[in-house]
Amino acid sequence: MDLFDPNTYRAVRRPLTQAETLPTQVYTSPEFYQREIETIFMKYWNCVGREDYIKNPGEYFIRELVGTSLIIMRGNDGKCRAFLNACRHRGTKLLDQDGRCNVIQCPYHGWSYGVDGRLVAFNRMESVENLAPKDYGLVEIKLETWSGFIFVNFDPDSISLKQYLGNIGRHTDSYHFEEMVTIRRKEYVVRTNWKAYVENSIEPIHLPLVHGKTIGHVFGSTNAQWELIDGRPGNFVIQHTITDRSRAVLHNDRGFANLPNLTGTAAEGAQYVLIHPCTVIGGDLDIMWFKQMQPDGPHMVRNIAALCVPKSALEHPDYEEIIPNYLKRMDMVVNEDSAIAERQFEGMKNPLTRPGRYSSYEKLVHLFDNWVLDQVFGPEAVAARAAAE
Repeated sequence: MDLFDPNTYRAVRRPLTQAETLPTQVYTSPEFYQREIETIFMKYWNCVGREDYIKNPGEYFIRELVGTSLIIMRGNDGKCRAFLNACRHRGTKLLDQDGRCNVIQCPYHGWSYGVDGRLVAFNRMESVENLAPKDYGLVEIKLETWSGFIFVNFDPDSISLKQYLGNIGRHTDSYHFEEMVTIRRKEYVVRTNWKAYVENSIEPIHLPLVHGKTIGHVFGSTNAQWELIDGRPGNFVIQHTITDRSRAVLHNDRGFANLPNLTGTAAEGAQYVLIHPCTVIGGDLDIMWFKQMQPDGPHMVRNIAALCVPKSALEHPDYEEIIPNYLKRMDMVVNEDSAIAERQFEGMKNPLTRPGRYSSYEKLVHLFDNWVLDQVFGPEAVAARAAAE
């Protein structure tokens, strides 16, 4: 099988009810993963966290993204910036853990940088000719924000984040994510391919078996309906469950009051928004959670899951009693998803495994898989997809 021949994927390009799933080699191949890095992760917007991780000047967090270490830092001017985590002298890694500082000093030879990335001090360089500090600041990576989320893009010629997201605000603006507070973030290492883990997040049919002890009753419930939203030309899709109660706590657990002034699809239930390539935001009636399913090679995912609440929840007199209900639900569901994802990947690695078929409830999986192919194979692949539809 030639993984880099577009004709290999003709069956995936068919309409949903006729299409076959991706060949399993797409999930296991190091060569295909390397192509994804080049055509997706180095070209498009990637969510790396939230603005409230770094509230004050000099605060920073470290994020590793497809082998590239980044420093995300707030400057004295209040602006968030992203820098390569490497000294301009001889490339030494500068910082290891999240923190706060006034100056970033290289532990090897002492070159030092301000919180805006400017080179401010260097040792034993007196005899060097034409060394202008302004030319040797930290390498800055393109960074933009949306609704309190921080995105980076390694391609300096990319479209803006606003263009990339399209009309996503139509579905999310009334949550006011930018006003929410991140109360916890936790990292999980999952032995699977990043695409398989994303696919798990955008279809509901695994709920009864995988989440039977937690949220499995949601699928097929007489109180829940499902709407699957294609965000094109924006780079997102939405799995929307129409319901009158929060899905962020277990069925009999107490939660916070619903958010005020929700409109449109946000007012009708929970929305699970996949922003390509690998960030899912769970907008619920009362809170918001999100997860960044970042690849660490073709066979590993670092899932960074976080819970955010409105400021009104922090002021609730029973906050300390209620918030564990959300954290418990989140931990249980993430662990259930991780366990089944690793089990699925064991089967995918079997060389005799063959493609399957998509359920009508897997419309978003089909859209996502085709989005990946569009990026890997370029404009001609997009045209082929349009023709198949």
